[in-house]
Amino acid sequence: MKSRGSRFWPSLMLLAVFLIAYVAFGAEALEIPEFEEFTVDDVVEHVLEARANQIENGDVSFGDDTHINVLLLGLDSRSGDTEEPHCDAIHMFTLDIENWDMVITSVPRGTYSYIPYGPYEEEQYYLANACAFAGLDYGIQQIEYVVGVQADYVVTVGFSQAIGILRVFDLPTTESLQWLRHRQSYAIGDPQRSHNQAVFMKDVIQSHLSVFRSGFTLPMQYLLYTFVDTDMEFSVARALLQGFVDAEIDARPDDIVLQMRPYYETQDYHFDFENYEEQIDALVEWMRPWLSDDDLAEISLETIQQTLIDFINSMLASEESVGELVEKQLWLQIEDDETREELHYAIIETYVAELGEEAVNEAIEVLSNYILEKETLGLDDWAKKGKTLLGEVLE
Repeated sequence: MKSRGSRFWPSLMLLAVFLIAYVAFGAEALEIPEFEEFTVDDVVEHVLEARANQIENGDVSFGDDTHINVLLLGLDSRSGDTEEPHCDAIHMFTLDIENWDMVITSVPRGTYSYIPYGPYEEEQYYLANACAFAGLDYGIQQIEYVVGVQADYVVTVGFSQAIGILRVFDLPTTESLQWLRHRQSYAIGDPQRSHNQAVFMKDVIQSHLSVFRSGFTLPMQYLLYTFVDTDMEFSVARALLQGFVDAEIDARPDDIVLQMRPYYETQDYHFDFENYEEQIDALVEWMRPWLSDDDLAEISLETIQQTLIDFINSMLASEESVGELVEKQLWLQIEDDETREELHYAIIETYVAELGEEAVNEAIEVLSNYILEKETLGLDDWAKKGKTLLGEVLE
């Protein structure tokens, strides 16, 4: 089986050339590192070659040669965890690159799965735990058995990264995730939540795919790419995106089909992008009579935010590595723009100092992504600070 969860990155040497050129010649903006432009035919050839070199997962095949299977996993990893993350959101996108339609197959996280290395408690045998207890590769295999097709690519997104993606699209952050994680109000709980997530993604495709019709979205595409972990090359992702943009999938909602494995009878509930606060409040009020006092502790967002800020500041003030903060991109969870940017820079500055001269290439990669993100988001002052720090690293 191919390695899962690795990210394709442009050559560090090539990247360094761009950065050194910036420092030497004082360019105003950092360019996207060079990448190979793929056509759809290139993508098909690339995928079929990869399939030929990969051992199929038992009786589970890849399916039709004109279909590309992309498994999207929302991972739940907590600070201090010694096990791998739980697979909390599970959705297989089957992309038809001939007719340019798609099927999103959702799998509830609580779907039964055998887990080796036990025994575990009887109620622990489900997919989310399979990823955590037996490893992500094993969890992916079990998901593929349930869905019935093997993934060509795997995309994983953590909690912080999901917030970053929502923010790039100017969507509500905390409230969207509250909606996507909520299950208590539904008679069938987790399956309805899983379907809600698919409905949300379909709605976002319909309402926001048009932003990629501009000729100036390459930096935005690359920024979104840096917010996920995937074994899909950026060239492949870009070609697939362009194919669906050109085919106007956002104007063809019937060609985005939602299904669930195993089957449950669900309803289409839509997140209200305009009146989301009232919608979230209504959910809480509806379930109030059935929840315990512990469930209704209702810790305020301000308290949660301050706890996160205090934790990050304590890590920065300690002698411990801030590598975990960088890996999990925890600053993205901070709602206040000024505080988020201040702590992001402080984390990057501290991490680069930790890396030192022995890991200068990694420092260059971290700083290049930082500068590119700030340039893309129009945060010029922070981009300038990143460039100054980069100059110091390259001296």
